[in-house]
Order: sequence, then structure tokens, then C-alpha cells
Amino acid sequence: MFLKILIIAIVLISLSMMGMMLNILVKKKGRFPEYRVGHNRAMRQKGISCVKHDEIHCHNKRLKESQGCSGC
Repeated sequence: MFLKILIIAIVLISLSMMGMMLNILVKKKGRFPEYRVGHNRAMRQKGISCVKHDEIHCHNKRLKESQGCSGC
């Protein structure tokens, strides 16, 4: 019984993977969707940026303020 369910699960997962692969190959500019915030165009249009970039910006701002620079 377990082996039968395992085989069915493997077949279903492989069919879904083949469907995704064919979807990417058939599209004119088929690519995997960007999941990283910094590279996702829709996120950038909404003004959402990567947390790492925000931290670097804030860290640099704090360094400038501690040195007496009012540039940022």
C-alpha cells in the first residue's frame, strides 16, 4: 500500500515538474520568476527594496553622522 502511494506521488510530482518545464520552454522569453526582492521588477516599482541594501544605507548614514558629516 505504501509503495503504491509513493509511486503515485512520484508520478504526480514529475508530471507537475514537466508542466513547469514546458511552460518555460514554450514561452517566448520563458524564465523562472524572480524571487529575490532586489531583482524583482514589480517589487521595485512598488518601492520595496532589499533589506541588505537598507541596512547598508543606514549603517553608512550612522557612520557619517558620527564623524560629523551631515551629507546623508
